[in-house]
This record gives sequence, C-alpha cells and structure tokens, in this order.
Amino acid sequence: MIATYPDLDGRAAIVTGASSGIGLGIARALLAQGMRVAVHYRGGRASADALCAEHPGRACAVQADLGTEEGCVALTRGALEKLGGAHVLVHSAGIFNGAPIDRMERATLEEMFRVNVFSAFYLVRELVPALRASGHGSIVLIGSTAGQRGEEGHSHYAASKGALQSLAMSLAVELSPRVRTNVVSPGWVRTPMAEPALRTIGPIVASTMPNRRLGEVDDVVNAVLYLSSDASSHLLGENLSVSGGALLVMPRGQLQPR
Repeated sequence: MIATYPDLDGRAAIVTGASSGIGLGIARALLAQGMRVAVHYRGGRASADALCAEHPGRACAVQADLGTEEGCVALTRGALEKLGGAHVLVHSAGIFNGAPIDRMERATLEEMFRVNVFSAFYLVRELVPALRASGHGSIVLIGSTAGQRGEEGHSHYAASKGALQSLAMSLAVELSPRVRTNVVSPGWVRTPMAEPALRTIGPIVASTMPNRRLGEVDDVVNAVLYLSSDASSHLLGENLSVSGGALLVMPRGQLQPR
C-alpha cells in the first residue's frame, strides 16, 4: 500500500534512473501524489515516454548520461525549464557490477564513482538554487545496504554507496534549513536488475531476514515519499535502511523456522 502525502500535490520533482525498477516506481508514485515529475532516463526511452503519456502536462521525459558532468548539467537545466522549478530531487540512477579487488581495472572503478557518486555532486550543485527557492527542498539519495556493511566482490559499489551517505550528512548541515538531505538504502529488492540473481539466491536471502521476505519496489517508494514530504521535516542526514532487518545482528545460517 502506498501512503498519501497531500502536501506533495502540485510540487515538482526530478527522478533519475526513472525508466525502470526502483526509479520508475518512485516516479510513478510521485505522479500519483499530484506532483509534476521530470522522468530521467539514459537508454530506456520507451518506458519513460509511456509513463509521461499517462500523465500529460505533469510528466516529461529527459534523456541524459549521468556519467558525465555535462550530462548532469543538461538534465537539471532541461528539467527545470520544463517543470518551472523543483522541490524534490530523487537520485536513483546508478550502476552495479562485480569486480574482485585483485582484478579491478581503473576504468571499472572510475565508471562506478562517476555514475554513482560524482553525479550526485553535480546534480545537487546545479539544483541548489531551485531547491532553496522552492521553500520545501528535499534531496533523497538512493543508497544501498552495501554502503553500510560492505559487500564482498563489490567493494567499489559498496564504497560508492557509502560515499553517498557521507555526502548526505554533509549536505544536511550545509543546506539546512531550506533544503533537507537524506538517504534511502534498499537491501535486496525485486527489480529487473536484481531478478537474475534472485532466481538463484532469493530463497536463501529471504531465509536470513527477520520478516522472511525480500523487498518490493513499493517498500522503497514509501520511504522516498515520506522523505520527500514535509511529514519528515525533522529528518536530516538520515539513512533509512529498507532491508527487512538485514543489517541486524543475527545467527546467519542457523535460523530456525517460525
């Protein structure tokens, strides 16, 4: 069930990585709240256009490569022009791949940080004036539990998501009180990107969760809606872990059926 926040009605948001998975779910939910939304995509134009067609006049698709500073600048300027301003930035775009540290190439490491970290700096830098002017500015960065506990074989990915948490804590102080900054860190969530892996490890992962299930996109969406709304006005620099308790200390591999 998706919660409703009446204060979001009529406001404007930019959602990156909004052509699939978590980003698409977030963009769809913000539109359902009555917001105007810039739907960012890199290559998934068809799904972005389809969502915009469902909400004529309130949704616009914007293409950009967020792996470059130029792409980030183009996205923000294009979105602000079409929306007439911005109250919310939800930065969901990112990449994930495996790379053991002893075989990690420079190009792999640099791409991970360009797309997952540098883009957040550039987007926020460009949007700060508009977010401050809105009177209800909120930045929500999509992290990962990997950034909170590390992840074997994905040290570059985990480090990039950990950097977002540090960035959010810094910006929460620097930009307050006119703009709030927080993070939502999903654990394993059923998305098209995760589905191939979950077909193999899904039952094992779910068995280690206190609530015995994997996350759904709507679980993440509800956290983002809350942080986008004035309902969370006293939350700054927080990292909401939407992971089913995956970060709790548990005797993994020794759990008994309930």
